[in-house]
Amino acid sequence: AWYSYNGDRIGQGKENCREFLKENPDIADDIGSRLREVLLPAKPKRGEAPKEQEAVAE
Repeated sequence: AWYSYNGDRIGQGKENCREFLKENPDIADDIGSRLREVLLPAKPKRGEAPKEQEAVAE
């Protein structure tokens, strides 16, 4: 299986993809940042209520 990023093939198989990301840390960081944005909820700033609580309070 080929792994691709932004339309470019970065490796065939998990190990080759892993090596590519080790050799290209800027791309690995970008992928990591995008994953965190999607998978981890944003933490509310100090003193702010989470979004769900604001909607319920109104």
